[in-house]
Amino acid sequence: MNQPPVEPPATPWQLPSPEVADESGLVGVGADLEPGTLLAAYRHGLFPMPFRKGQIGWWSPDPRGILPLDGLIVSRSLRSSQRRFEIRIDTAFTEVMRRCGDPSRPHGWINDEFIDAYSALHELGWTHSIETWLDDELVGGLYGVRIGGRHPSVAERDRLIGQWQY
Repeated sequence: MNQPPVEPPATPWQLPSPEVADESGLVGVGADLEPGTLLAAYRHGLFPMPFRKGQIGWWSPDPRGILPLDGLIVSRSLRSSQRRFEIRIDTAFTEVMRRCGDPSRPHGWINDEFIDAYSALHELGWTHSIETWLDDELVGGLYGVRIGGRHPSVAERDRLIGQWQY
């Protein structure tokens, strides 16, 4: 059963506006990854990534990465391939994040601190995973933060994982 997400305590931080982002999209450095801080940031168009020496950078690049699905055309061969896979929601959230944070992946930045923070949001009902399974093995997925009724907000955070097996 879908329960409404639990609102965490408010953040004590004053978050900057996305309008002050530099040319790389960096808006500010500091704060924490508490659930209230993460939600306030996403609600203001910001997302965190590690910065220098353990600091947290808050980003709002322009343009944002968006995966438009309204014009998606599924070919016959893709439709045939997809029958072998099972799609599940929220059955392996932490594992999806761990695989997204695989240190062997180039430019990986999702560390245990971020996994713990987003897992805490997941327990409150704010983050979700969409997983692809093949023969009961997790082979792909993405996770996102649900803000404003979208489920999950791929435009706000998305990471693909796994080696797709065809």
